[in-house]
Amino acid sequence: MTERVEISVHRTGDTRLPPLGIGLWVDRLEAAATIRHQLESLAPSHVDLLVDLRQADSLDHLETALSLCRRLGLPFWLYVITPDTQPGSALRALAYRLNSLATEAAGLLLTPAAYLASYQPDGDWPDTISPEQLRALGREIWPTLRLGGGFPTYFTELNRCRPDPAAIDFLTHATSPIVHAADDLSVMESLESLPHIFASARALAPNVPYRVTTSAIGAWTNPYGGSLTPNAAGERVTLSDNDPRQRGLFAAAWSLGYVARAIGRVDALTLSAIGPPFPIAGPDHRYPIFDVLRGLNAGSECPALSTHCDRDDIAALGWANAAGRAELWLANLGQQSCAVRLDAPYRAAVLDEHLDPADQAPNDWPLDRLESGNDRRLRLAPYAIARVEMPYQAIAGHAT
Repeated sequence: MTERVEISVHRTGDTRLPPLGIGLWVDRLEAAATIRHQLESLAPSHVDLLVDLRQADSLDHLETALSLCRRLGLPFWLYVITPDTQPGSALRALAYRLNSLATEAAGLLLTPAAYLASYQPDGDWPDTISPEQLRALGREIWPTLRLGGGFPTYFTELNRCRPDPAAIDFLTHATSPIVHAADDLSVMESLESLPHIFASARALAPNVPYRVTTSAIGAWTNPYGGSLTPNAAGERVTLSDNDPRQRGLFAAAWSLGYVARAIGRVDALTLSAIGPPFPIAGPDHRYPIFDVLRGLNAGSECPALSTHCDRDDIAALGWANAAGRAELWLANLGQQSCAVRLDAPYRAAVLDEHLDPADQAPNDWPLDRLESGNDRRLRLAPYAIARVEMPYQAIAGHAT
């Protein structure tokens, strides 16, 4: 049975889509040519680079990543993990390498390794250097660079170790929906919690930019147990960095739902990564999430459209594109097919289970193949994604 869905779309005032970036773990780099091709095709607004200075070759890998960002003109934000002993030496080595490359990060978050773990408020906290002390050390080395507060892990860690809002230039954390449960329904339902997380984080430092760093269905680290869940079989398990849904339509739909809830609530957002732990492509073909993130990147910082749907399992967002037309993106987050009513003439393209990513040529983008709609109902299979273009004049005025 196909459910019917009603969606209303309005113009907004000053709200814009947040800049949308991609993550990159420098200690898990793929071939430079592969990274460059993916970055060129994806065209993100920025790259969040995670650097673990405990790794002996971390600065060499970082240099490779930075050369690619510089060549493509991509701003990069550094998320740096430092050793708990002699972190100052590690930071000075990082500064020397950055100076030798004549490049500067857009911003920098410094995290002592001990603080990758989560601690109860009344528990025993590390007696090594704290994030506040490490940031003060960073200020001495980089007096003009934006230094952040927060963690490359999750909101829980941020909430338990809150930075002084007067001492930071931006606030940041990541999210993962598979900390407590990993079934499909729970993962999709986790999107409903995002507005509350965003509001709580924003309240901690309301006067600085709020950036959500690299987030995906999977988890790149386990703050609560020391190690990730082994998952060589690619099953749906909690706290794994090998979630099978990353490679399918599910992650693409989930990511669109994430962006829809971030609009107007965060200042920048980073989803998935080039390569592990949250790849957007495999060795031989890209995953559906690649096509969706590429399409959404085109809307970064564009004037947003306000959307309202009569069902929670449909995600919708939109913007006014450079051609002066309204671009609407839809995702079916549910397990039942639906038909979305569109009251204006439109052109659309749909990404669903009938399109095998392995059959797509490297420069063949199904969501670019817009075709005129034959009726006013656009049918979406479970986890399908649609790109819809319609005249901007057909969009109603400011939402009330």
